[in-house]
Amino acid sequence: MADNPKKRKEGAEGAPASKRSRFSKPQHNIHSAAMSTAYPSGEIDTKKFMRAHENEIKSMENAMRAAKKGLARRAFQEVPRDMRRRTASHNPQRVPKRIKRRAKVEALEDNTPISKGKSGSGIGKGKTQWLRREGIEKSKRAKEKRGQKRTTKDDNAVTNQPETREQASKERSKHPAAPKPKSKRLVALATPDTPPSRFRRRQVHKTWLPTHIWHTKRARMTLPKEPLWRFAIPLAPVAKAYRHTHRAATLRGAVAWDMSYMATIGLEGAEASILGLLKGLHFAAEDEEDPWQARGRGKKWVDGMRAWDGWIYEREGKLPSKIAEVTVIWCTREALSSNKRKLFIRVHPSAFLQLWNEVIRISKVQKPAVTVEDLRFEIGSIELVGPSAAETLCSVLHPSPPKEQSTESPGSIWGKLATVTNPGVLPASSLLGFCISDPRLRDPPKSITLRDDAASQSQLIEILADWPVDRTQTAPAIFKRDSRLAAGSALSSQKSINSRKSAAIPGKYPDARPTDPEIPILTYVSRKHRSWTVILPWKCVMPVWRGILRYPVSSGGNPRFGCLKERRQVGFEQSKPCFPFDFPGTDAGWGWELQMRVERKTEWTKRPKGKRVEWATIDLGGGRKGEIGDPWACDWERLLPISGLGEKSSTEETSSSRTPFRQLSSKDAFGLTAGRAAFKDHLALPHLFTVKITMIGRGTPATCARIYRLPSSNPELRGKWMSLLSSLASTHGRPSAKRQRTNNRDAPEHIQRRHLAQNLLNPTDLADDMLKAGDDAYPLAPGEEDLIGFATTGNYNLAEGQPTAIANVALHRLLGAAGGALLPRTSRDPQTTHDGRSSMADDRAADDPDEGVESAVMLSPDALADLTQQLLEDTVANIIHSTALSCHRAEKLLRMQSAATRAESLALSSVEPQSQAKGYTNQPSIPTADTGAAKYENGRVFLRGNPLKTTPEITCPHCKLPRLMHPIMGKGMQNPDLTKEYCMLYPWVQRSGHDVYGNPFPTDMAKSKKERELIKQQQKNAEKESVGTPGSQDTDMAGGEAQGKEINKLNTGGKPASYIPWHTCPSCKRSLLITRFAQHLEKCLGISGRQSSRNAMAKLTGQNGNGTGTGMANTPLGSRMGTPAPGSQDNVSLPKSKAKGISPIKRTADEDDEGDNDTPERKKKKKSSYVKKADREKAGKEGGPLKIKMKNIVQSKDVDRKARDGSEKPDGKRGRDDATEPDGAPRPKKLKLSMNKVENGSAPPSAEPLSAQEAR
Repeated sequence: MADNPKKRKEGAEGAPASKRSRFSKPQHNIHSAAMSTAYPSGEIDTKKFMRAHENEIKSMENAMRAAKKGLARRAFQEVPRDMRRRTASHNPQRVPKRIKRRAKVEALEDNTPISKGKSGSGIGKGKTQWLRREGIEKSKRAKEKRGQKRTTKDDNAVTNQPETREQASKERSKHPAAPKPKSKRLVALATPDTPPSRFRRRQVHKTWLPTHIWHTKRARMTLPKEPLWRFAIPLAPVAKAYRHTHRAATLRGAVAWDMSYMATIGLEGAEASILGLLKGLHFAAEDEEDPWQARGRGKKWVDGMRAWDGWIYEREGKLPSKIAEVTVIWCTREALSSNKRKLFIRVHPSAFLQLWNEVIRISKVQKPAVTVEDLRFEIGSIELVGPSAAETLCSVLHPSPPKEQSTESPGSIWGKLATVTNPGVLPASSLLGFCISDPRLRDPPKSITLRDDAASQSQLIEILADWPVDRTQTAPAIFKRDSRLAAGSALSSQKSINSRKSAAIPGKYPDARPTDPEIPILTYVSRKHRSWTVILPWKCVMPVWRGILRYPVSSGGNPRFGCLKERRQVGFEQSKPCFPFDFPGTDAGWGWELQMRVERKTEWTKRPKGKRVEWATIDLGGGRKGEIGDPWACDWERLLPISGLGEKSSTEETSSSRTPFRQLSSKDAFGLTAGRAAFKDHLALPHLFTVKITMIGRGTPATCARIYRLPSSNPELRGKWMSLLSSLASTHGRPSAKRQRTNNRDAPEHIQRRHLAQNLLNPTDLADDMLKAGDDAYPLAPGEEDLIGFATTGNYNLAEGQPTAIANVALHRLLGAAGGALLPRTSRDPQTTHDGRSSMADDRAADDPDEGVESAVMLSPDALADLTQQLLEDTVANIIHSTALSCHRAEKLLRMQSAATRAESLALSSVEPQSQAKGYTNQPSIPTADTGAAKYENGRVFLRGNPLKTTPEITCPHCKLPRLMHPIMGKGMQNPDLTKEYCMLYPWVQRSGHDVYGNPFPTDMAKSKKERELIKQQQKNAEKESVGTPGSQDTDMAGGEAQGKEINKLNTGGKPASYIPWHTCPSCKRSLLITRFAQHLEKCLGISGRQSSRNAMAKLTGQNGNGTGTGMANTPLGSRMGTPAPGSQDNVSLPKSKAKGISPIKRTADEDDEGDNDTPERKKKKKSSYVKKADREKAGKEGGPLKIKMKNIVQSKDVDRKARDGSEKPDGKRGRDDATEPDGAPRPKKLKLSMNKVENGSAPPSAEPLSAQEAR
């Protein structure tokens, strides 16, 4: 049994009670060693000493760091900002475990009261603990009652059991069993797997998403007893995320959603039967492309290479109503001869039950039959939006190694799509199906290196253009139930994953094993939503989700997670209506509206009276008070058409979950407003269609905002709204600004600059000019008879930088006051014109082409060809007209300016100085001049006639010289008048191999001096040989050879192709080629070369010298060998030798003092003292006198100045320029002697002091 340090040990009998040891823990015991052991030889081993105290030093540094950090920040400040809570600063229980103890200590030191939690499960928590105790007791009593009933039932069954079979048969004959009613065989809906026991009671009436626990810590979820579409769905993040989501979805990063609540319906059967089922549900009936055609995208869709997004309708009905917008994905044919196909239909959960019933009903009439399967809890999905979505997916989803490697397989191509930032560059709705390995084996994920070189970009372009996946795509394993279940059941536990990661090499991922599961996935892109969607098994969503959210994006940060609110925000910023929120004409959208009415009213009721809007007292003007209809709802019931009895029709339908409206596409609706009937009986049922609203005045539209048309029964009020609209459009409205910018594009440049200057100098003030709602002069709101729709989504659009809204408008209200017939083209309502512009907003279809959604009018081929031809002709004519007009106007302006310049020059030149003028007076003379094109008078110029006719040439306004009208070489050249002087601004030259200034392009590298001289000599020889022959003419040069030479004087270019400019060195004033200038500058300034390395070595050795005089510490700059010690040159001669380390041309310190200027100067070449070998031999043979050549060294510095400088140096140090003795006398100099070779050998040279030589 381990000793308990907190328990005191019992002392001996009769002994006093022993105290508890103060340092009882082993880590507090201080170990010591004997002196002889620590210092065996009386010396300290530095290496062992540092190693022994290494941990102590580290502990001390950590303690100092922790103390400094602890004084600066408190415990709750260590929590990341996105994980902080409002009450975490005074509750240590609400911080992470790693700093919980520190928070408690700080609370005790500050005397902060620690509040106990009042929430949680169990008895004894909160003020309502008696309710929990009562509920537990009630459940126990109910359990006991059920047990008693079970025991009594078993006892009765035992007592009433017949003894024999005959008695049992008699009993059955007396009481025959009632016939069982025939039950219809229905396809059973899927049920989720049984959750763990600790979470089972929380999922009785709802289902958790695979990432539910991850989201509960970071987002606001639906209420436990109020699930949404029978799922616990995250509604919005806890932290603010509106702007962050916009940036991540559009600028940098990515946003991910767990879309596993999307329902999936599986179909399996003959291809013809499945096609018949889809056609019976009118799938993609309003799409521009025909999905049933046997070519193009339709054929690829049926072959399983593309996905298709479209609306699906109810089967029956003259005007079938829309159910939902679905995505249909075919499985690739497993064999060409096989006729059995599989298909997925992905639909929003709000419309799942309605679509399920329709699919079951129509599948039974197909021959052969189609098998329908509910795959809601077998298949999950993750959706990503943003520029880094492809990078994140390609980094986290690693394809498993295939058995047969192919460079064109989907798994091989998948990694090359990481640099794609816009999914629109991929083929529309393209599919990629393959298997991946467990992402947890590569956790944490590492950021990949994105290759942006030309080779990788060209490879990506080739892949996108060819898209080899269409040839290599096989049947995805996600369509097979066995593969889906095997992937979910074979996933390793997190504990085993951690074991494999810890056993791997540090910094490396664990190696793959043959037993690792393969997760089947199917990825497709959507151009409409600009998103990537990954379909995978339900149980494999969480591993992939963690990898995606932990990936470090190359642009910085991690991908953000989104909730239901962010999904609507992204669609709103893309100006696309979101299902089912913006489609009240469907049953799913109608149900959402009914649910939101209750929530809005409940939220309004919870607010205090001082902080909520009293809708009942709002003054609408004209004696009207209160909002029209239900203020917390889009009151669509008020837009229903009036029946013949004067009552609202279909009152029973409005109270049920079925919508009384039909959802109409915006394309058909605007066709009706333009006078084209899209279908018959369009007013038999009320229809709604979506529009986009852009505010041209102040204010931000909100949900449930009312939309009115211009008053139809009050002409005076209609006129006020029209005047307000015209004033807004002319001064402040955004559409008018766009229109003004469009009109200014065709205006001349000086007009555009004038408008720009006016806008900058005179900014308009909306607060002073525009009327505000609530002013006395502001028009009143129209009546209920002019109400045409409601805004379903409204807010400030960050993508467009202005408030926008998505709304629905009633068709019969838009077409007429009574909803009777189409409006004629000449009498449409001014508020709802053909482009949908209202009085205070810009309304257009939400799927307008300007907003990025394809929309067009169906035309016949002949009409389309005529329209295209007219558009092209008009476009070409406009381009030609604009070009010709701009050229004409520019030329005319130049001629006008030239005429004014000539007149001004003539007037100023004719004015004489006042002192020289005859009849000098105090009044200054007024300069005047009159030419045929202009008249100059007192600083003002008056033009005469058309300057294009009166001014033949252009004069430069700066230099007052005429300009050349045509180039002197190349295309369009003409011979200029060489007797005139022209402006240096020449026309541009168009000549092959030359730039616009006439200079030829470089064709080869710089030639050496010999090559240039050789070329010049060849040219001179050619000129001598061609004497007497006619000069050759350059076809690109105006005139002949003589004329060309004169013209070359005007040309700014004219340099040969091999010409290389020169540059002057700022230090030595030498002119060098620019190709050699950098190398010269380094040597001239001492940046590189031998001298720079010597200076650096001298500095280093000067710092590290030993001070003995034998090293390099006293070496002067410029020396190549060590300086001798002081006094070593007095009586000792140094032989001149070529041994290693001794320079044969060693210079003394005095030679370095000859000049103070840093500018290098050329020194005269001194006569060498070397004696030729022949002369030495000759002298040796003849026995003549020995010749001695003396090389004297001249003193270069003043002795007084050196003495003065030497006195300032510190003692004990020898100066570099010190050449004097302490008494002021010059220091003796060395002499270099060279002697002839004697008979028996060569005598070594000797060096003696100067005084000794003079004595001799």
